[in-house]
Amino acid sequence: MSSPPAQTTTLPPFTITSPLGTDIWRKPPNINVFTAPTHPSPLLKHPLNRFHRTRLTVSLPPPSTLRQFDQAGLILHFTSSDSTREDKWIKTGLEFYNSRSWISTVGCDAWSDWSVVPMTVGDGEGPEVTVEAERKGKSLWVYQILTDQDGKEERLPLRELNWVFAEEEEGWDVGFGGFVARETEGEGRDELVGHFGDGLVVEVLEG
Repeated sequence: MSSPPAQTTTLPPFTITSPLGTDIWRKPPNINVFTAPTHPSPLLKHPLNRFHRTRLTVSLPPPSTLRQFDQAGLILHFTSSDSTREDKWIKTGLEFYNSRSWISTVGCDAWSDWSVVPMTVGDGEGPEVTVEAERKGKSLWVYQILTDQDGKEERLPLRELNWVFAEEEEGWDVGFGGFVARETEGEGRDELVGHFGDGLVVEVLEG
């Protein structure tokens, strides 16, 4: 697959520890939360009209230790040079919901909308997923990346989001990073640790 000339930034592997009571979520009439820790902090930022692709791999502890809505993954945070315009975001990665692990994607233009895809986790193992967000024309596509024993990749589409680039020439930037959130109280340690074993890859078009 041919790609336009791009500038690539690769961050080394990292770990994020989240305290209890964190989330990234926006729901009417008045819930607007962006308290999850991220890495890097501040996020790696570029003009939105230069965005091409970003990818990371994230893992969480075994499901027996997870709580409802525990989550970790890739965050894209859209901010405007016009301070009167509300920020937007996309998060995708792992989420523990109704006693099982899912691949979760949330897009937030005005309000959050959420979708999940089931995944299989082996006994005693923690869930792990590689996710990628890529520009395709005027759409942003989110993929799960599967790699076989020979290193061949398969890209499974998770979501298409069509609002992302609608106003890209109007002073919008996008920040890239990993995040971890733990919303729910429960037994055991209150902290949730997410591992990002391949770091973070960001590709932007050359300016």
